[in-house]
Amino acid sequence: MTRRILVTGAASGVGLALARQLADEGVAVIGVDRAEIPVPVDRALRVDLTDFAAVREAAASVPELDGIANVAGVPGTAPAATVLAVNVVGTRVLTDALLPRLAEGGAVVTVASIAAHRNTLPAEALDRLCTVDSDAELADWLAEFPLSGAAAYDTSKAALVAWSARLAARLLPRARAVSVSPGPVHTPILADFRESMGAESIDRAGAMVGRHAQPGEVAAAAAFLLSPAASWVNGIDLPVEGGLAAARTHLAAVREPGTAEPSTERTSR
Repeated sequence: MTRRILVTGAASGVGLALARQLADEGVAVIGVDRAEIPVPVDRALRVDLTDFAAVREAAASVPELDGIANVAGVPGTAPAATVLAVNVVGTRVLTDALLPRLAEGGAVVTVASIAAHRNTLPAEALDRLCTVDSDAELADWLAEFPLSGAAAYDTSKAALVAWSARLAARLLPRARAVSVSPGPVHTPILADFRESMGAESIDRAGAMVGRHAQPGEVAAAAAFLLSPAASWVNGIDLPVEGGLAAARTHLAAVREPGTAEPSTERTSR
């Protein structure tokens, strides 16, 4: 039987790469995006994740699924309300509406980010954010926890990691939920990340591991986690960042006090 997987953000970047890879594997892909999806999919839904009513309406038309891939997201160059509406609220609203259609043995894979570790809000604030259900509730949350767009991005990804873990527990034993946290990826919004996170920080990450990821490399990890081959992988966050955390930890451990940071040449091997 042909598997059917819904992919948000399927018009560009990692979402597009995932939709293409799944389709090449014979999966029936339902692509969700506010823009036109440039690869053939089984069905395309034009939906803006900031329109929660439209999200629920679109979900009602979706047939049974074997997987949900939450890839859509906006960077920290957007206003905080937009970042949180797309990255957290719209993603959660869509997923909750689709869960009754998720087949036994299915999986929910959500793309977060290694930027989640930059979040400065307490767990209680993230928990409340993950219960927001409307524009008014989001406005109230932001009034209590005012954030810039850049900080909202970090917080949104931390919220997704926490929400995905709770979802895994909630779905047991019928289905799985996993998050994936990429580092910098060569997508159309990489320039936005250079602006919101600082070009020096993004360049330094690339120098440490030799380059930035290609969208297909992150998509490959997501495709595996969506597949039956990952049937015992559940409730975790999978960093897909080329060894960046390991490089940072190792270099910090071996660097002598007062010595200069290792050159790009050494850390790029």
